[in-house]
Amino acid sequence: MKTEILWIVIPVLAVLLLIAPFLYYKIRKRYAKKKTAERSTAQKVEELNRDLLPFGFLYDEKQDMIYSAMNPWQRELGYCKLYDDAALTMNMAIQCEPVYFYYDNRRWMIEFWKGQYGMTTGGEVGIYVTDKEDISIPGVFEGPFFECVKDEERIPMQFFLYRKNKLLLEREGLHWWLTGFSVGRFTKPWQLSMDIRLTFPNRGMLSAFVHGLQHAGYRRDNYVVYRNTVRVLFETPKTKQPYRKCRLWLSVVQWLNHFYCFLFRAVTKDYVKTLDKVDYLRFLFPLLYRMLTRLIKPEKMRKLYRSILPEDESCREVRQ
Repeated sequence: MKTEILWIVIPVLAVLLLIAPFLYYKIRKRYAKKKTAERSTAQKVEELNRDLLPFGFLYDEKQDMIYSAMNPWQRELGYCKLYDDAALTMNMAIQCEPVYFYYDNRRWMIEFWKGQYGMTTGGEVGIYVTDKEDISIPGVFEGPFFECVKDEERIPMQFFLYRKNKLLLEREGLHWWLTGFSVGRFTKPWQLSMDIRLTFPNRGMLSAFVHGLQHAGYRRDNYVVYRNTVRVLFETPKTKQPYRKCRLWLSVVQWLNHFYCFLFRAVTKDYVKTLDKVDYLRFLFPLLYRMLTRLIKPEKMRKLYRSILPEDESCREVRQ
């Protein structure tokens, strides 16, 4: 008798275990749709910005994109080449173009980036400066370490990011780090191009930058100068790229990025705007929502920063 009961109970339990997650998902989905419909756009924007700001970003409703704030935690970290070399460890498959030049007795660097940043496609322009010698941390890094420019050193910047020759987003402002990211969109870096405009405070700085641009490999047909403004077309990088010898690793990272984007679009297919998609995920899958908001991992970057510039000054060597 007991054996007969077990033959009945076990299949029933197995069916219930299979049905329960499906029923839970259906109930949760209905709940998430209801909550998303009830909330106002202003409330959604406010809460999304509140969640994004600790990671250094904000949401632009007009263009339906994510962009960097003026004073994020990243501004504390400065820049060095090691950051680009470590991009793959943070699921960033990007192309970069650093332009170095000398002006006002200091070394400057303006860099362009474009590519796939985890679950987002985007572009960046950053401006940095240093008056210090190169640093040398044996086994970690050797070369110049730049600081982010101060507010009074920011310049008017603008860029148009094209994906497969179609305008994806544009950004403009007096900034030190101008960025824009389209959420849930997968792109290979070479499918992107950037039309960048930089306006310098005087002809001296303009000439210095143009010299650096030429030294990086840009010809006259790659840029245009008008008064104190330089317009640069960033398509195929002229400088050596990081992780160029890590093709397999790059393929794995891009496969994961593509999967995340596919999953995001599939789950939120009932919505068009990123704002509504994200709000829907907030209630449907709180764990996935947290993953979405973590476009950049602050602690990993801070750890990398501390490894380059240790607090103990005795550990720092200056290359003569």
